[in-house]
This record gives sequence, C-alpha cells and structure tokens, in this order.
Amino acid sequence: MRHKGLRVRIIGAGTGGLCLAQGLKQDDVEVEVFERDHTPTDRLQGYRLSINGTGRRALKACLPQGLFAKLIANSAKPSEGVTFLDHRLNRLLAIDLQHRDAEEADSELPVSRTALRGILSEGLNDIIHYGKRFVAFENDPQGDVNARFEDGSTTTGDGPRRSAP
Repeated sequence: MRHKGLRVRIIGAGTGGLCLAQGLKQDDVEVEVFERDHTPTDRLQGYRLSINGTGRRALKACLPQGLFAKLIANSAKPSEGVTFLDHRLNRLLAIDLQHRDAEEADSELPVSRTALRGILSEGLNDIIHYGKRFVAFENDPQGDVNARFEDGSTTTGDGPRRSAP
C-alpha cells in the first residue's frame, strides 16, 4: 500500500527509528529522522544483541532485500550453548541450544549494535538530520504536529486524522 502525501517525522535514529524509516521509505511515505547525536558514531552503541525470529521477520519486512541480506552476512554465528560459571570460573551449568543456520527464517541474528545501526542507516542519508535535540511538540490548528528542537528549528508532520462521519 502506498501512502503518498503522508508526512512522518521520527525523533531518534536508534534501531527502532531507523527500521521504521526504512519501512516507510519503501512505502513511499515522506519520512524524516531527527537525531540528537551530531554524527552516527558519537557514542558507543553497546556490544551486541540477538534478534529473535519475530524481530528477524519484522526486519525482513521493513528493509530492502539487499540490506536484509547485508544484515544476515554481518551477523555472527547463532549461539550453540550457554555456560554459567562461578566466581572461580568453575562450570556450574552448561545448556546446549538447538543449532540453527543463520540462513534459516527463524534463526536468531546475533549482531553488533554498531553494525546494525550502520546497516539500518544505509540509503537514509538524505532524511536523517543529526544534531537535532528534541524539545517539545504541539498540535497546530490544521491537525498537524510541529516538533521543536533545541537549536530553534522545527518540523511538521501529519497528525492523527479524524475519520469522516
């Protein structure tokens, strides 16, 4: 379904905001992302996360095919087990996990947060605005939503539409 004319503004270029932007862009929605960081690498994004089958399917639905393939290629091998150790590194418990290939549709995707954010940003350079610290929003009389930023700039997106009686 195409939504030409719809204007969406996303505050935050984290993984959720970037994934949403990718999906909206694929549906020809006018989308812009506003991020308080000054560059994509301003702060460390943490070590790694593991995307489960549900998250994997959501990413596949939102991302262009080439970016999803890049995500798979940049993912680590799924875990084959978990081991718990005590304070002297003596094994307390070891659990073997079912082995799954990264190509399987329901396989987890262990990926570094930095790599994931980089992949999700691809193709969005013209719609991500860095150095935009969000301050407040307000509804305008036309039903749109205006977002204000610390630097005094604003952006307008579509507000909720009332259905016709």
